[in-house]
Amino acid sequence: MQIDKIHGKNMELTSAIEDYVEKRVSVLRKLVKRMQPAKISVEVGKPSDHHNKGDVYYAEFSADVKGEKFYASERAESLYEAIDKVQASIKRQIVDWKKKGDAKTKKQGRSWKSFMRFGNK
Repeated sequence: MQIDKIHGKNMELTSAIEDYVEKRVSVLRKLVKRMQPAKISVEVGKPSDHHNKGDVYYAEFSADVKGEKFYASERAESLYEAIDKVQASIKRQIVDWKKKGDAKTKKQGRSWKSFMRFGNK
């Protein structure tokens, strides 16, 4: 999975933040290593400059895997916590999508095996 862009809103992106995002995306890379093309866009930041309390930071991942689109957005009090949450959310979406495809393939295989064994009845 290739990182298309990392964008920071209302804050400056440091190398530590970029390294942390890269580390989190590497987990997703392992999930889709045989499914190319795969790209992801990342946006992190603060919704506004005047926020003092509550969920101050947010992270958004937008992924495109073999033409299938995935999107997740999370808010948290810490930027790193928001990145962790959004990574878990998009990982869940990709895993569910892969399982759905595997189930469809198995079902088609069962029906083909039945046809080959008993013919068309």
